[in-house]
Amino acid sequence: MFWRFGFHTASAIDGLLDKEGVTLEELFEEEELLQECKSHNTKLVEFLCKPDVLAQLVGLITREDLEESKRYRYPYVASEIFNCEIFALCEAMLANTTLLESLWAMLDRPAPMNSLSASNFMKVNIVLFSKKTAEMVVFFKNQSDVIEKLLNHIGTSAIADVLLKLITVDDVPEGSGIVDWLSQQQLIPKLIDKFNPTLDTEVHNTASQTLMDIIAVSYQNVGVTEQEALGTIGGNKLVEQLKSEEIQSRLVSYMLEHDAPNATNTLTNGINIIIELIRRFCSEIEQAEYLFHQLQMTTQHKIGGPVPASNDKLRSLATDLNDLLRVLGRNIPDFAALLTSPRNVKGSVETTIGKQVPLGSERLKTCELFAEVLHLQYLFASSPLFERLIISTVDDVPPPPKDVVHAVSQTSGEAGDVSSLSEAMVTASLQDEYTGEASADLNQDLMMVDSAQSERTVSDELTSVSDFIVQANVLPLCLDLFFNFPWNNFLHSVVYDMVAKVFNTYSYISTQPYARPGDFDSSTSLTRRMGIVEEKMKRVQDSVRKLVVTIFLEGHLTKRITEAQRQNDYAVEQPKGVRLGFMGHLTYIADEVVKLIEKCQADFAEELKDYLQAEDWQEYVSGILRETKERDRQPLGGARPAAVNQHVSMVGEMGSFAAVDEADTVVRTTNGGTAAKLGGESDDEDDEGMGTGEVYVSDGDVASDQFARYLAQQMVNDLPNRLLGGDESDDEEENPQWIGEFDSQTADNGEVPMSEDAPVTTNEIDPMIDTTDLATQSNGPGFNQALPAVQTDWADFSGSFGSAVPDKLEEVKTTDVKDGRV
Repeated sequence: MFWRFGFHTASAIDGLLDKEGVTLEELFEEEELLQECKSHNTKLVEFLCKPDVLAQLVGLITREDLEESKRYRYPYVASEIFNCEIFALCEAMLANTTLLESLWAMLDRPAPMNSLSASNFMKVNIVLFSKKTAEMVVFFKNQSDVIEKLLNHIGTSAIADVLLKLITVDDVPEGSGIVDWLSQQQLIPKLIDKFNPTLDTEVHNTASQTLMDIIAVSYQNVGVTEQEALGTIGGNKLVEQLKSEEIQSRLVSYMLEHDAPNATNTLTNGINIIIELIRRFCSEIEQAEYLFHQLQMTTQHKIGGPVPASNDKLRSLATDLNDLLRVLGRNIPDFAALLTSPRNVKGSVETTIGKQVPLGSERLKTCELFAEVLHLQYLFASSPLFERLIISTVDDVPPPPKDVVHAVSQTSGEAGDVSSLSEAMVTASLQDEYTGEASADLNQDLMMVDSAQSERTVSDELTSVSDFIVQANVLPLCLDLFFNFPWNNFLHSVVYDMVAKVFNTYSYISTQPYARPGDFDSSTSLTRRMGIVEEKMKRVQDSVRKLVVTIFLEGHLTKRITEAQRQNDYAVEQPKGVRLGFMGHLTYIADEVVKLIEKCQADFAEELKDYLQAEDWQEYVSGILRETKERDRQPLGGARPAAVNQHVSMVGEMGSFAAVDEADTVVRTTNGGTAAKLGGESDDEDDEGMGTGEVYVSDGDVASDQFARYLAQQMVNDLPNRLLGGDESDDEEENPQWIGEFDSQTADNGEVPMSEDAPVTTNEIDPMIDTTDLATQSNGPGFNQALPAVQTDWADFSGSFGSAVPDKLEEVKTTDVKDGRV
């Protein structure tokens, strides 16, 4: 605050600006330039806003022919001046569009742009978009081919940041509409074209990260209120365009191209985008479930709460990923082929355990994609909003025409059975995909029935994808990888997640009612609504059941688990043998099998009888698996001790003694079998091992070292003080010569001196306890017998005191005895 009152030292910048003819280069040589810009020095700001000086600043950022001494520092300082967010400088920049156009002319350079130049370009434009949003949006839209120019340099991360900044300004009033404009300019299709596997991998990576950022920003910028008002879920037109069937088809075609040099990198980045879209959708489902739960709670307690999700919002959730899942379903066979013939694995490579065929990123990412789809199926089918999501797509939809139902039922052989009609539709579509034998008329009629019943939902698409997964034998192939690569825990975790989600989905569906009448209102026929929900859930259950059966029949899961256990036992028995790397996840998978059979044994009793009742599997479950689970349930480090502060029990020629915690003080003696007890119950276990002449510590471990014996002697000597309840802390404050307590009581015979003037007959702690016997016992052989001399490593200080010191000690001793202390 001193500079406000003139107590600060004048800046060198001010001195330069007071000179006539000062140049920008002279200012750049001053170390305080940026600091003065951040403090908005008035003279400096006025100087920088001059047209000729502003032109020099922009020229330093855009020029490529600077001298070697200025090439790096001057462009950096110039961009940092803009980065100080000086509003007057931003206004001067927007007032001179010629300078702004010269800055954006940097995008006309051939790719790739110099990273430093791109960084300087990014810093200036981000500040301008933040401070002068409306003007910059207008300027940006007026530039010709600006999207193509930006995407031409998308391989440079700084240019991608400028594009991301453009999207974020849509949530402020001045920048409203920029996302719609970018969508009209085909930003997403042009970004997807950057995944062409013939392009450089850096372009793929930056384009993928840009799309991931667009997804993240789009979902963050749309709040719950706006979603309800628009009747949509999170995202914007760019994300909706990205999820469209056209865009996803183009992306998947790039991912599955065989002969391109960088196809593996395209596959990896493409799967990352698909997984991100699925996870964002799952988050929307979970948010809707939370709001639904809050609504139920507030309704139950009759208090205000959140507004229930509108039918439009539920419809958006029910159909949001239809196009994406449809494209995935069509290409499941091609993805499954990558599990057996990855493009990036050319043969064995040298490893620390010899030549091995690597798993490869293609196979791992493909397994992750399948696991994410199965996770989505579990989340959607087990959602408490499942019935509402399905019903939201059938409101105002008329029943199917009778002539259509009759025509199709004759073809399928199941008159009037809507479930059979839908199953026939799926079968026909599968036949058309793999054999081309289905009739086009039959498919058309089946689609008419299905569309007449309801709009296709995510549940329908997931059912189709599950059927394609069964047809392509995906899960058995993933199990093959699990057992063939015993040391890849990334793969083990993914495969375990796949198996667990399939089992948990079926367990939930088979134990839950299809539809609950209370979930529906009376706007349409209750019977018709419940029938549609039951038909949808029946499809899901049948498709998931096929996945479960495939895991056991084609994947031979139970047999492979027992075989892997035997292999692991053999490996452990070898010299320097270790457990196989998948054993932990194998135990988890076996546990999931046991839980599935416990809940749904009747559903698979006949079909999987040979696998589930096999002798080796039953022995594994009742033996090794049970032992492993019991061992894993044990706490690390063993069981917690019964008492935190364990007794230190010592027995010898002196009798017995137990030092206990503050809440439980117990004194035992073996002389006559009597004991004085102060509070708490005695533990019989503490008496075990008494009279052995050994020292027991904690739970009975023998500690016969010299320090333990020394500690026992010191505690026995201090026993009367503690029994009589003397308050040592008060005496220490009154008499600082506390060393008098440690008199020569152990020098002669270990007898504790007692005062005749102050006989002890009652206990100060508890007057109901007569301590006469206790005082007698304290003089018994257990206490007045001197301990045998023990040779220790402690130095002997008995002769180190002068003649005056013993007199002082005797005086302190007498005073303590008169006060009733020993």
